[in-house]
Amino acid sequence: MALNFSQTQRISQKQLQKLGQMQIQALKYLSMNSMDLRKEIYNEVEKNPALEITDDSMEDWDYSDPKPSAELNEYTTVRTVSALGLEKANAFQDILENSPDNTETLSDHLKSQFDMLNIPENQKVLGEKLIYNLDKNGFHILAPVSFLNYETDTDEDLSACLNIIQNLDPCGCCCQNIEESLLVQAKNVKGASDTTLFILNGHLDFLDPPVNAKVLKKLKDFAKTESEKAFNNVDYSFIEEIDEEDIQDTISFIQSLNPHPAGEYSASENSFVIPDIRVTKIPRIKKELEFENDIVIGSDENSHSFVVHSEKGIIPEVTMSSEYIEMMNMKGISQEQKEGLEKSFQEAKSFIESLLYREDSVFNAALAIVHAQLEFFEYGPGHLNTLRQKDVAELLGVHETTVSRMANSKYLQCEWGLFPFKYFFVGGISQGTSSDSRNCTESEDAMTAVLQSEGGKNSSHEAASEISKDKIIFEIKQILDAQPPEAKKLSDQKLSDMLAERGIKVARRTIAKYRSQIGVKSSYDR
Repeated sequence: MALNFSQTQRISQKQLQKLGQMQIQALKYLSMNSMDLRKEIYNEVEKNPALEITDDSMEDWDYSDPKPSAELNEYTTVRTVSALGLEKANAFQDILENSPDNTETLSDHLKSQFDMLNIPENQKVLGEKLIYNLDKNGFHILAPVSFLNYETDTDEDLSACLNIIQNLDPCGCCCQNIEESLLVQAKNVKGASDTTLFILNGHLDFLDPPVNAKVLKKLKDFAKTESEKAFNNVDYSFIEEIDEEDIQDTISFIQSLNPHPAGEYSASENSFVIPDIRVTKIPRIKKELEFENDIVIGSDENSHSFVVHSEKGIIPEVTMSSEYIEMMNMKGISQEQKEGLEKSFQEAKSFIESLLYREDSVFNAALAIVHAQLEFFEYGPGHLNTLRQKDVAELLGVHETTVSRMANSKYLQCEWGLFPFKYFFVGGISQGTSSDSRNCTESEDAMTAVLQSEGGKNSSHEAASEISKDKIIFEIKQILDAQPPEAKKLSDQKLSDMLAERGIKVARRTIAKYRSQIGVKSSYDR
């Protein structure tokens, strides 16, 4: 049987897109956090003479030429050291320098205690995240609520973990600030009066100044004003019975507490988290404004507006070197030298453009997030609207993976705490039917109208007939919390009906799933 070999030529066209070197560089910097980008900038400046750093608010101190702490004067006695004394001093110094640092870190100290507790596995995982989320003062870096995994954790789990860690040794860690830390310590010590607990619970400013008579007057004026309010049911009678001697005891008690309970422990190896964006609440402004490098976002549906500010933080300012530009314009340099200078110049220009692209991308994405989540910034956790990375990508005219890179290791600081960008991307449930629809069908036009409208109205889920999982869980908790203990327990179907009365269509099986995620048993088990 003969074999027949032949050759055939075919022409085909394929559309391929290859990223250029500059695009790859820009995407690389976009995915970096502030600390990594800072290191990259210094490395690039060191390699490329065409770049220079003109401003760095966190430039390291130069210890190469240490200056004496005091000038030598006529009263200073200067003596020589014997050879034997110098040898002993050097030997002692060697011992100090070669001895390992056995100081326990705060995170290790807390975790060693936490690991000994007999608690559910999901609380162990959540508690460990909270412990490694503490800064050198023992306070939260990221908002604790951002660590909740609603598939396994509940708000009750978070409260339980916070309470456990706050009462470990040293007492008063894992708090938001000094005031909360002092309150935790006061509750842990026997003998704390009602006045002490009241002042530490949001009224520490009453002690400024710590003059007995003035503090007592502030307390009594506050109690009188609050008691006259129509719907105030808080009992302030204990304030009427205190005198200046009680105030002095309260001040002495508070002064005995430790405002820095983590001070005796070595610095943890945790990295500092520095916000890339800061959102500040201000009195309502009807129209969006732009001043300097900030943008004010307002809404007719909210009582406040929000200033969106890009935090340069630890990122130094980089420009083209003026000396290098002068060198390029010098006469008499060879062609080879000129080509080398031109190459460094183009690389420096590309580097600066990549940094600007990163800054603009992060800021524009933050604007889209704030536009879509105005309810959250107004009222806090439990009010997130439906928002996906795809929505932001379409608005910015970039690929979804670019938004994913941008959201990686980027953080936003607001009134409610420090949150990673990814916290604000939330799936939702379609209100067209009562079935669970994680892959939401919100239209591009509706979301664009929401995020690009003059007032930045925060009704994205209404325009797109969707509601976020975060809001549904919040509404379920509100309904359950409002039920008196003696009332008949609400079934999942009843919860579904009550949500429908509020304009939220959710299937019974979805209610059961979300109820389980927040740690609420069925009506039968309750």
